[in-house]
Amino acid sequence: MLRANRTSPDAKAVHQLRTTVRRIETFAGSVGVSEGKAFARFQKLLAEIFDKAGKVRDLDVQLDALNTISLPSVEDDKVLMHNYLQRQRVKRSRKLAATVEAEMVKRIPKRQRKAKAALLQAVKAGPSARPVIDLKKEIAPFLEKLRANNFDTQTLHELRLDVKHVRYAAEASGERGEEIVAILKPVQDAIGTWHDWLNLIDTADKVLVPMHGHPLMTTLRSKVRARFNDAIASLKSLDERLTEVLQGDEAKKPGPVLLTANKMLAANAG
Repeated sequence: MLRANRTSPDAKAVHQLRTTVRRIETFAGSVGVSEGKAFARFQKLLAEIFDKAGKVRDLDVQLDALNTISLPSVEDDKVLMHNYLQRQRVKRSRKLAATVEAEMVKRIPKRQRKAKAALLQAVKAGPSARPVIDLKKEIAPFLEKLRANNFDTQTLHELRLDVKHVRYAAEASGERGEEIVAILKPVQDAIGTWHDWLNLIDTADKVLVPMHGHPLMTTLRSKVRARFNDAIASLKSLDERLTEVLQGDEAKKPGPVLLTANKMLAANAG
């Protein structure tokens, strides 16, 4: 994923880099490696790259959302927005590529080897010591937030991050987590779509609002409201469904901790 982002990173490469970093961090935290010196030094580098990739990713999803609007009355506004987003993407993607290139030459190879060794040591310590991802422990804090049932822009954004964490932990638990992944993915998609439109209207506030009379703003406000309602609707019965899976999982034998390379790539594609 790093090599794919060294020069002119496209939208797919940027997205896969982000999700790969999140999966690595989630797994390391779940098996108790994230606080160790070897992984912490590697994660510090990943955090900078992750942040720069996030700025590019935000622009990519905004461009995708903007392109779904096809109303004659907003075409002029779309051109203004599209040009702005494209200029920003060029600038941000160059910064991402420069950072990846520099760190791959300098610090990443050594720190990556040490972080990998720490992870492998944790999962190959022997059958009795082998850490197994405790899905109940991973999901419990998420369920507490879900049961609070008080969602606004801020709390729904926080829940979006929690959904990603639980999904990636479930993926890394092997077959045990497949049902949980299937439950969470539509929720993640619904909340993510709302978040994409929210970012787009924030950008439009900067680009269009200083100049009055832009019909695109009305359309974007409508889209954000609709996607917010969709996101809230996706949470219906989520507590009950996850609880049922966890209760059924209690009697099942723990599955493999690590995903194979092919499964990881397949997960990224989703």
